[in-house]
Amino acid sequence: LLPRAPQAAGVSGEALPPASPAPPEAGLPPLVLHCRPWPRNLGIALAVCFLLSGTAVVARPAARPDSGPTFPWQGAGILLAGACSACYAGRYCLSRLVLDEIGFRLEGPLVERGVRWSEVLEWKRLPSIGGPTPIVLLVYGPARRRLFIPLIYEESQALLVGLAQRGFPRY
Repeated sequence: LLPRAPQAAGVSGEALPPASPAPPEAGLPPLVLHCRPWPRNLGIALAVCFLLSGTAVVARPAARPDSGPTFPWQGAGILLAGACSACYAGRYCLSRLVLDEIGFRLEGPLVERGVRWSEVLEWKRLPSIGGPTPIVLLVYGPARRRLFIPLIYEESQALLVGLAQRGFPRY
């Protein structure tokens, strides 16, 4: 015969030990919003294309002296557009938006800025002017600092709900 497996406590009619008290709620975990794929890929691709083409325009007279005249401001303008695209990609496309009970933070390679829900003095959603997505303009703190946050993050409506409720978004 095979040996019998031990029976679990409480199955045979024995009284179970009292349940341990539930730990107090520590609040909701932070909500981490990452950039959507198409704005991230578009921002990085634009930055790389502008920087490469600007470098090619600037280096063209040195490579072929018999080529037509090029003005140095053409290459400098393209490089400037590439620098602006790289700054946008590093500031917003490669960063994440973290919402928690205290406030929200924009964390990325070029930006580290946090705002408490209670510090927000005013906010408004701006239409997409010159870009594919709308922007939220925040005015916060005693110095009335401004912060622009494009709505390119997954579930970014949570930020709008949180701003309207002056706290962590609760649906």
